[in-house]
Amino acid sequence: MKKIYNKMLILCIGLVLVQNLAANEQVELKEHFLSKINEVILIVEDKKLSKVDRNSNIIKSLTPMMDFELMAKLSLGKKWNELSKADKDKFVALYVERMKQSYSSKIDAYKDEKVEVKKIEQPQDGRIAFVTDLVSKDQKLEIVYKFHKPKEKVTSKENWLIYDVEILGVSILKTDIAQFKEFLQTKSIIELMDALAKQS
Repeated sequence: MKKIYNKMLILCIGLVLVQNLAANEQVELKEHFLSKINEVILIVEDKKLSKVDRNSNIIKSLTPMMDFELMAKLSLGKKWNELSKADKDKFVALYVERMKQSYSSKIDAYKDEKVEVKKIEQPQDGRIAFVTDLVSKDQKLEIVYKFHKPKEKVTSKENWLIYDVEILGVSILKTDIAQFKEFLQTKSIIELMDALAKQS
């Protein structure tokens, strides 16, 4: 009976330690995320920067936290496996450029908003979602940032990476998946890449 009790005690202690580690990791990631947001806001508010330099600095700041490469892969679904290594690299480069331009255009609409993390969700190991509000004088806009933790550290990237963003319940990744799927029903992947190239 005593042995069973000791095993249960060890198990409970282990679970508490794991929960504490997970909680600490959430806190660290939240602090880093908010510091990154503040860093971006400072760049946006720097009136000395040209629009091109401003956007370039912001993308440079955010890129280590964004997993554009995974987003590119997921956006094609099974079609990804049909690409050669060279075409995969080309598609990722085009997708990354598209995402950067999309983000840059959204920066132009910035008007003194602040980001508040109102809830942290961890549906499973290696996945964390920050449910945030983008707060302005007139409204609150809910934005969810979804992170994953790669099994192996990615060179020049952080430990936790954003692989999707939901704005008012609309997923950027799922939107891309739907758009590309519709395009590829009548056209080829090469034609899709040509279309993406024309947007850049």
